[in-house]
Amino acid sequence: MSVAAMGADMTGSWKEWEGRTVDRKFRLESYLGGADASGVFRTEIDGTPAAIRILAIDSPDIGKQLRRWKDTGELSLSHLVRILAIGRAGAAGAEDLVYVVEEYAEENLGQIIPERALTSDETRGMLKPVLAGLEYLHSKGFVHGELRPSHIFAVGDQVKLSSDALLRPGEVPRSDSALDAPELAASGASPASDVWSLGMTLVEVMTRHVPSWDAARLAQPAVSEDVPEPFRTIAQRCLQIDPARRCGIGEIRERLEPGAVVEKIRKAVPRIPAEPEEKSSPKWPYALGLLAAIVIVAFLFHTRSTESNHSETAAPAATQNAPAESSSPQAPQQSSTQPSSRPSPLAAKPPDSGNAAQPPTPKDDVVERAAPEVSASARRTIHGRIKVRVKVNVDADGNVTSASLKDVGPSKYFARVAEEAAKRWKFTPAHEGQAEARSWTVLFVFSRAGTEMSAAQAR
Repeated sequence: MSVAAMGADMTGSWKEWEGRTVDRKFRLESYLGGADASGVFRTEIDGTPAAIRILAIDSPDIGKQLRRWKDTGELSLSHLVRILAIGRAGAAGAEDLVYVVEEYAEENLGQIIPERALTSDETRGMLKPVLAGLEYLHSKGFVHGELRPSHIFAVGDQVKLSSDALLRPGEVPRSDSALDAPELAASGASPASDVWSLGMTLVEVMTRHVPSWDAARLAQPAVSEDVPEPFRTIAQRCLQIDPARRCGIGEIRERLEPGAVVEKIRKAVPRIPAEPEEKSSPKWPYALGLLAAIVIVAFLFHTRSTESNHSETAAPAATQNAPAESSSPQAPQQSSTQPSSRPSPLAAKPPDSGNAAQPPTPKDDVVERAAPEVSASARRTIHGRIKVRVKVNVDADGNVTSASLKDVGPSKYFARVAEEAAKRWKFTPAHEGQAEARSWTVLFVFSRAGTEMSAAQAR
């Protein structure tokens, strides 16, 4: 049954729409979230996972909305969620239904905040693509209008802004939020209102709380001292009551990377030779001082090089005289490869170091280990190690009959992929005299380097 044939009550539950088909092309596989007037579902386009948003809209506005999505789809920036398809989904009472299909995102930042705040490195990594996205939108005559953690996504290996509700300056968003600028309802959206919402988002992701402020008295929100620099100053500059006094995207970028803007200007502006002075002061005292400094630096460099050569020469000798116990297995050395310089905000809480890993399962017990399918973007969010334990029940043939999470860990995403992987494990058949129904606890330890897996038979 298609959505068009439903004649659905828009106050009803969107979850009841699962399994329906939109425009005879897009099946609503699972409900992801939404509000009274819109619902978001997982779907597929050409065999690739995607997200479809269905929006109930007044009939006179339907053409405007579809044109807006079409204009948005023509924007080309890697930090915006791409629009893949748009169309009409039918009618629901006095309203029309339209839809937009977009790239599918594993998680949004709003799902992480309830679990923990972001670190300074994660926040910096999140801000850079967000700033690039906002700057691009503003240059194309758009404003975001609804900037908040739940509209910042991880798609593949990139951080992206939502793009299905962009506005033109002066327009008012369909939904309101505690992160909205004070002038938004009266004056409409603007680049300055995006900057305000960015400041509120910045404080929320680092403290897990939206800054409190007296909107009636128009008192500037207080930024918690728990917010470290330079983010505290950035937030304060964003959260100015007067839109004209708020900082711009360029200032935020300069505070994030001091000197980057100045260096860019220096490279862009040709250097003009200085005119000769009429009376030049003697330069030999400075030259003499410079020469002395060079001599001192050269002496120190030579001394350190000599000491380094001595230490390097002595090292092989020490190795040759080492006892034969070096033939025993050594602990693996830490990789010198640095993690990606583009951390995602969708980071999981590091697990408690007190949770000891279970001993590996003897090879005879496990016939087949299925590794969790972790996306590259999710892998980059890991800081430390994430542990998830799954209890599996096994039949006489060694097949997993059921799986349940025993230790969820800090991330719903990693818990889900771990549980799905555990269902595909296979164990040895039951031996004579052994209970046919058995249970194991499968441990998955996720890190940026990969996933460690082991199992222990439950007692």
